Amino acid sequence: MRARRRHKVRIAADAQLGCAWYTRAGWERLRELAVDRDALDDTFDDWERGALEAISELAVAGRQIRKIPIDVEALAAWCRQEGQRLDGAARAAYVTHLLEQEREASG
Repeated sequence: MRARRRHKVRIAADAQLGCAWYTRAGWERLRELAVDRDALDDTFDDWERGALEAISELAVAGRQIRKIPIDVEALAAWCRQEGQRLDGAARAAYVTHLLEQEREASG
């Protein structure tokens, strides 16, 4: 079983941070649809453990990160609409898109 390697990233101090958050079923569907499935953790449990670790590391650094629930079918539809492959860059852009929609809705 292989867990994905995570890399440290520099983030602007004022950036709003969101983490794509999947259900177990959503994770399995993502692994079916993603063009970069080999870059994903093999299991939901591995992914969740790593995501929680990343959130914890950011909290220690004084940063708040929000779990953004992802509907994988909506993500796939958004990728088709935007002409993007469903890969890591698209997943990150989709989280940013959802955060922007939320910010616009709250005024």
